[in-house]
Amino acid sequence: MSGTRAKGPIVVAKGTAGVAGLDGDGHPALDALYRRYWTQLCRYLNRRFGAGPPDPEDVAQAAFEKLARLDGLDRVRNPGAFLYTTAINIALNDVRRMARVERFVRAELAEAGERIVDEMSPERVYADRQRFHNLKDAIARLPDKQRHILIRSRFHGESYATISKATGWSQADISRQLNAALQTLQDALDSAARARRAS
Repeated sequence: MSGTRAKGPIVVAKGTAGVAGLDGDGHPALDALYRRYWTQLCRYLNRRFGAGPPDPEDVAQAAFEKLARLDGLDRVRNPGAFLYTTAINIALNDVRRMARVERFVRAELAEAGERIVDEMSPERVYADRQRFHNLKDAIARLPDKQRHILIRSRFHGESYATISKATGWSQADISRQLNAALQTLQDALDSAARARRAS
């Protein structure tokens, strides 16, 4: 999540003084809630989750958007509690997603025979960055279907059954496509490792 969203009925622009509707009209109740809660919500998220990722302002913005999408905003009994609970859930989901991505990247690097160490030397930071970019580039080059399945399965933790229900693809096809994608990533990491050793 980053920047100002274009989906939903409103946009909470980071660093602005209120909430503007996509049609240019403000929502008085939402504007008032923004003025009351925006700064303290961002500070709370920063204290609890750090400066990011996930970015505290992005998370707060997403929480306000969820509030704005509710029918009968004026009937929300405790909008502050709604905002805080929603923001915490969004941040936790992002943290879990990033942890899954990190586990996936580490597993792929380990599978490729790359040594993973915990000391943060400049050489290690540079090497990890290069390996990450190699993996990212390889994912970007995957066929759309394989990339879609890989992201849903490995990054979002969805089962074959869930992916099949959402896409209409058979679970057997999903398994084949995922295995092909993982092999492509393995080959890319192997090739990059050979290139580094040869240089």
